[in-house]
Amino acid sequence: MINKINFVDNDTNFGTKVRNFSLKERKLNMSNETALVNIPQNQLPSDELFAASTKTSSWLSRLQLMTSASKECKSGVFPINHYALVDGPNIIDLGKEVDCVVLSWRPKALDMSGEQIISLFRPDVVDGEVTNTAFKAIMEKSSEQNSQCMYGPEFLVWVPSVKQFATFFMGSKSARREAANLKNRIGFGATLKSVEASNKKYTWYTPLVTSCSTPLDPPNAEKMQNQLNKFSNPPESEIEVAEESAQPERAR
Repeated sequence: MINKINFVDNDTNFGTKVRNFSLKERKLNMSNETALVNIPQNQLPSDELFAASTKTSSWLSRLQLMTSASKECKSGVFPINHYALVDGPNIIDLGKEVDCVVLSWRPKALDMSGEQIISLFRPDVVDGEVTNTAFKAIMEKSSEQNSQCMYGPEFLVWVPSVKQFATFFMGSKSARREAANLKNRIGFGATLKSVEASNKKYTWYTPLVTSCSTPLDPPNAEKMQNQLNKFSNPPESEIEVAEESAQPERAR
């Protein structure tokens, strides 16, 4: 059990791979059925092995707060203001709060306005100003209503409840305001919740970061270092064909 992880090298060179815009896991209703045979669960392979065997992409799963603006919540297939673990067409409901271990962060700009989803990871900051033209264009476009563009820090986290590494993109204006609190938890546990925000016209929910009071099991050290290396050394950009699936919400 841990409260803090000590890193040999916690230097981050900005990077990331996030993707997995998905539809909810289809679950059969078996509550009224009686099993034909009794199969002891301890004789079956682990849930962790099953998750690895059914993974639909090479990218890490994505943590996302699903609000009333999401297609899945609007259609009633996913609870409003619950966190989801998104992997391609699969969405797992993690509940209203998620405990995680925060491992690293990197900058990201995301453009979902076209047939291809474009992610950029190299803002090229000089004297406090972003100089990468494409990255800066997405930043500027993100302020336009319904632009489908976002930017902000993306975090690498370990989610002990499902024994998976995931990314968590804080790309809306409200999430960016809270992002420093998650960055300050690098090497520690954090609990992700949600909080109501509002302006003169709208009310919405946005991520809230708190310290974690629950002892958490750390990831395997070798696997963690492998994920850190990949996360910290992303390509300059990633392009993915947009699918009919749950996509990061452009929240306020």
